[in-house]
Amino acid sequence: MKPQTKKTSAGSLRGRLLRGLLPPAAFILIASALVPFVLIMRPAEQAFDRALGDGAYAIENMIRTTPSDQIVIDQQAESAIRADSVDLIYYAVINPSGKLVSGDAFLLSKPHPIDAPNPWVYDDEHTGEKIRVYVIKDACGKDVCEIRIAETVRARRALIQNALLAGVLPQLLLGSFALFFVFISVRRALVPFQTFASRLTKLGHHGWEAIDPQEALEEVRPLVTALNRAAMELNSAVDSQQRFLSTAAHQLRTPLAGLKAGADLARLTKNPEQLDAQLEKVSASADRVARLATQLLALARAEPQLQHPEESRDCDLRTLTADLMDDYLRLAGEKNIDLGFELSSAPLLGHPLLLRELMANLLDNAIRYTPSEGKVTLRTGMSFGPVDAAWLEVEDNGPGISPELRELATVRFARLPGVSEAGSGLGLAIVKEIVEAHHALLTMSNGSEPSKGRYGLVVRIDFPKRA
Repeated sequence: MKPQTKKTSAGSLRGRLLRGLLPPAAFILIASALVPFVLIMRPAEQAFDRALGDGAYAIENMIRTTPSDQIVIDQQAESAIRADSVDLIYYAVINPSGKLVSGDAFLLSKPHPIDAPNPWVYDDEHTGEKIRVYVIKDACGKDVCEIRIAETVRARRALIQNALLAGVLPQLLLGSFALFFVFISVRRALVPFQTFASRLTKLGHHGWEAIDPQEALEEVRPLVTALNRAAMELNSAVDSQQRFLSTAAHQLRTPLAGLKAGADLARLTKNPEQLDAQLEKVSASADRVARLATQLLALARAEPQLQHPEESRDCDLRTLTADLMDDYLRLAGEKNIDLGFELSSAPLLGHPLLLRELMANLLDNAIRYTPSEGKVTLRTGMSFGPVDAAWLEVEDNGPGISPELRELATVRFARLPGVSEAGSGLGLAIVKEIVEAHHALLTMSNGSEPSKGRYGLVVRIDFPKRA
């Protein structure tokens, strides 16, 4: 057993558009908000570090050395260093031997790395609060001392908050509005589709009228054109079906009524000889009904295929004819008619079923209208020249059809004047429709062996060159 493939829903066009538009739009908006923030914060951090460094150099200028080479710093200067309205300021002055001269001892907790640059900046923590430390080494009298100055990061955090409020937050708000408008725009853009669907629903209830593609959005016009074409084909198929049903009902009503009347009359007949004669009429009437039903079914089978020439395929008239030989040799034998076949290869592109139906109708017509002891020949072959093409012809030595009536003979249900043979008038009509579906050429001419006032008939079909 073949494993069943699970069918997945195609989803909605709105969902696809939103999934395609919203994530990239959101990414762009977030990036446009964060990138300026990052670009602003780095220079701001560097500015804070430079300001902290200025404080370190200010301390350097406040250092004094005593006559005994001791390093001291003025207390008023220390108060000025620590003055800040936002952050807490710490400092430490360290002599060459690594001992604290002045300031906050906790700043000595982190040793100065040997390979550290001058100045050296690092992050640390004091009493649970993050601090930023700036370190320089410079001359203090005859020796080199180390100055460390630190500050809390409250001002830096305030800057970040202000940057977020002043830059990122408005950007995010604008972005939110932009995403909202994207959603609304997609929804409004799909309104014409909904209107179009509503119109199609109404057309489905009241019959189809072609929609002008110019009334639809540019993206929908190919769909409108395809729907118009499909609707025309559907209307044509429905009209053809209705026409066929009407024609079949009309054409079958009379022979069926005659068949029933003949059967009723035969049932009332007591004389055996009259009964046999009446039964012969019933049998002949049944044959006519059967032939009419066969041709009507052939017409019904052919009409849908006539609308789809793309289903044609490679075939050969000689091969297709071989499928009909047995049936029509038997039919010709019943009328004592010499049925011959002169077949050569005739490849072409066509509908095998329709081509067999075409040949069957030509043979049936020829045998039906050719009198006993007559002759019918079917030929196939190729025309060689500038354009090589297949051809088919059926010739008989029956009564023929006068030139002025040949066009009428191809009309559905037409009965030619002076024709006594019972028929439905569909044979050549079916042939003509199949010929037109294959873009072929149908010609009629007198037979090559006229006799006893009978001109005979040659029906020839020349098919177009194979692509």
